[in-house]
Amino acid sequence: MAGMDIFDHIAALAYPMPTDAAQCDPPDLIADAQNHVRELREDYAHNLRGAWEAEDWDPLLTEIERVRRQRDEVDRQLRQLIAYGREFVGPRPYPLATLAKAAGLGSHSSARTFYGEDEVAAVAAVTGAKRTGHSRS
Repeated sequence: MAGMDIFDHIAALAYPMPTDAAQCDPPDLIADAQNHVRELREDYAHNLRGAWEAEDWDPLLTEIERVRRQRDEVDRQLRQLIAYGREFVGPRPYPLATLAKAAGLGSHSSARTFYGEDEVAAVAAVTGAKRTGHSRS
């Protein structure tokens, strides 16, 4: 790892190296998976360097912003999935405790407040599903 710079470090953080065959499908392809990650890292670091040389920007802050946008998108999807499970699935909605556990929210009250009418409207618009009229309690 000697000779690595910030671009290599960011690429390593963006593309974690699989270290266990259980992380691969099929498990006997661990070496192929590791080689693939090395290539992804090299390409990503190269692209970061090229962008940095072309423009004056901070590669670490840019990467943090990129990951934050990904997190926001995943959070949006999670809120919509919970809204779907609670408001659109019938004949009974998924229990709040079950949804909270699957989402890692901790308590059923967290699932109750995790989504709102915006998410319900988005689910209806995207899926065409009809709200079942279940209570959010």
